[in-house]
Amino acid sequence: MPWKATGRPTVRQQRGRWVVRVDGIDTESGKARPRQLGTYTSHRAARDAAGKAIETGRQRIDRHTLGGLVDSWVDSRTDVGRNQRQQYRWAARHIDTGIGAISVERLDRDDIATWLNALAERGELSRRSIQIIRMTLRAALAAAVEAGDLRRNVAIRVPMPRLVVRKPRSKDADAWDDEQLDRFLITVRGHRWGGPIRLEALYGLRRSELLALHWSDLDLHTGIVSIDAGLVEADGELLWTDGKNARSRRRIPVDIETRRVLTAHQERQREERDRARELWRDSDLVVATQLGGPVRPRNYSHTLDRLVARAQVPRLTSHGLRHTAATHMVANASDLGEVRAAAEILGHSPEMLMKTYAHALPASIRTVTTKVGLRSARTSPPPT
Repeated sequence: MPWKATGRPTVRQQRGRWVVRVDGIDTESGKARPRQLGTYTSHRAARDAAGKAIETGRQRIDRHTLGGLVDSWVDSRTDVGRNQRQQYRWAARHIDTGIGAISVERLDRDDIATWLNALAERGELSRRSIQIIRMTLRAALAAAVEAGDLRRNVAIRVPMPRLVVRKPRSKDADAWDDEQLDRFLITVRGHRWGGPIRLEALYGLRRSELLALHWSDLDLHTGIVSIDAGLVEADGELLWTDGKNARSRRRIPVDIETRRVLTAHQERQREERDRARELWRDSDLVVATQLGGPVRPRNYSHTLDRLVARAQVPRLTSHGLRHTAATHMVANASDLGEVRAAAEILGHSPEMLMKTYAHALPASIRTVTTKVGLRSARTSPPPT
């Protein structure tokens, strides 16, 4: 069992004898595992043994723990945005729980490699999550080396685990077919968020984009929806973002029926405002609480789960709705120009869209090859 000391030897009396023990952890599981160094008949002998262990370097007194070092590094990162710091803090919590009790003086490459491999085998984290944890650990140790607090960064040559096990997702499908999507859209008609949910399901808005959508972003006369912000939640606090990237900030022309549904949704919201009176919060949000305030992402997802169950279709997350919209757009595209237009609607690059949704392309490919075949037939020599 991989083990590392986290403290200095202590002497305790136990059943008439004196025991020397030291606190430590299993570096693979992160669980506390004290270790006994010896049992002696006298207090003096036990005390001498503990002192000798320290002197010989078997158990040196810890000055700093890895968890403390990483936490201090995260606190010092005032040069990054709030979301980035939240990501660092998330990684720091995993490091502290796993191998954070190890002294930085005793930390070695095998401690880190063993722990990362154990994380990969548990199936609780994705490859990307483990990469973030590894990157945070390496950066914190690199900063300590640069500051002169450490001689070397033992994490610098620790590779990513070769295989990261993932437990099966609880959702039942990656995307709905035509019949399932129609059934869901019929089900949400009467819901107070039915209009926005239709917009998400047909045009592939991200959940954060939908929750940040203001009425000032909609031109219901021309049918243009402007996407340029996001609403996310971190550590229980709502955060407004400027959009995932430049491509995410886009203009989407929507169909007449969706415009009609959104107009009805706006009228329904006006009625809610009239009922709320002075309690109404005029946030101008398309998706709002019954008092006009912003909707938390997890609350929106809970509502979506209930509507999906009511429609009796395979379970999908909010991201699954976006995936469904993208799949249908690509499958119904008749040429490369329409695929590029779908990419613009979704805020994707055309290359990413083609790579991610290649499974939906065969119908378009058959259309192209059929046209090629017609030209070939017209230009082929007559039969002899």
